[in-house]
Amino acid sequence: MEQNVENVRAPPKSLLQSDDLYQYILETSVYPREPEFLKELRHVTASHPRAMMATAPDAGQLMAMLLNLVNAKKTVEVGVFTGYSLLLTALTIPEDGKIIAIDVNRETFEIGLPIIKKAGVADKIDFIESEALPVLDQLLQNICGVAVVGLDLRCGWLLWVQICDNTAHSSPEKPVAAGGSQIQYQGPGSTIYSHHNLQPEMEQNAKKVPSPSKVILQSEDLYQYILETSVYPREPDFLKELRHVTASHPRAIWATAPDAGQLMAMLLKLVNAKKTIEIGVFTGYSLLLTALTIPEDGKIIAIDVNRETFEIGLPVIKKAGVADKIDFIESEALPVLDQQLHNHGNEGSFDFAFVDADKVNYWNYHERLLKLLKVDGLVVYDNTLQRGFVAMPEALVPEHRKKDIELTIEFNKFLAADPRIQISHASLGDGIIICRRLY
Repeated sequence: MEQNVENVRAPPKSLLQSDDLYQYILETSVYPREPEFLKELRHVTASHPRAMMATAPDAGQLMAMLLNLVNAKKTVEVGVFTGYSLLLTALTIPEDGKIIAIDVNRETFEIGLPIIKKAGVADKIDFIESEALPVLDQLLQNICGVAVVGLDLRCGWLLWVQICDNTAHSSPEKPVAAGGSQIQYQGPGSTIYSHHNLQPEMEQNAKKVPSPSKVILQSEDLYQYILETSVYPREPDFLKELRHVTASHPRAIWATAPDAGQLMAMLLKLVNAKKTIEIGVFTGYSLLLTALTIPEDGKIIAIDVNRETFEIGLPVIKKAGVADKIDFIESEALPVLDQQLHNHGNEGSFDFAFVDADKVNYWNYHERLLKLLKVDGLVVYDNTLQRGFVAMPEALVPEHRKKDIELTIEFNKFLAADPRIQISHASLGDGIIICRRLY
């Protein structure tokens, strides 16, 4: 049955360079972990003439992780269709969790309702057949701890709204929670912290420096659209400057992609990261991003075999006033990780790790990092799609890249089968896999 369900291809939304690459992500990382009731609902939805309206399974995978990271219990869904994301949410939140689900069409919701009932989670759902605005306005009359999540990475948007405590004041333009924090509306992977106000000329110049494309989207124009619309306007000044400095380096493509970095910043915030590890630093874009995001007393162990490239970005890091958060170690990573593990007090003490290094050692890094991470801590692996080569016939893979591609394919399979982690394979930058330690 499972094989038959997986053979029902998810309707492509065609934002990646090929449908083969999208199917690779689904078949390697998403379908093997998709709950049986979600598989069944996806199968039922596939025959609907508007099946493309369903939440994409890879976006749903990330959505489930976000729900876990914020310990979501009380949620709102605007737009239900047959209920894939609704069922996913209901399966993820605790037994006493509740979902207000709003849609103008009950008929499509009832396509998925038998499966939702079979899954035993229908009692978590309050379905309201209505336009959304009147329902949201009614909710705003009495708010206390509502989390609203809507997510579809491949459709190019990420909406994250969190409303906390009692609302002291709200307006359609700038709703404000008690204590003065504005509700945040953010583009794909955008950081939660406020960025510096930029001089218009400086902002414009920073945008003109292209980020080296790793070309997993269908076009360079689409990638630049995401960057210029949702990433660059929120990128802190010091990160803009470091990106500018790095752009002239002959290996600039090694730098963390700004869109992937933006999601990383959100993840750092969601786990309240304070103690982190980075393996593979290059000029320090992701390192500076982490240092800007973690609190004043946060610490980063940054490991790289090449101090020379780190020193390209070091003046910007110092100017940003966060160099004291960083312990840079010029070394192979394994001896440093082993040294950390010799001190048993380090086990289960790290909140976050980022790995962008030699692919042959990803397995070794993974085993050590899982011991160092707290339960619910995150490790993010970069370059998991290898510019799309992971989904191409071997004959099309350049000879000098074949070994890394082979290692990446095997490692992606390994992560998908590792029961110690929850994963999300996100098509940002050159592909990243986010792993949450479960136990």
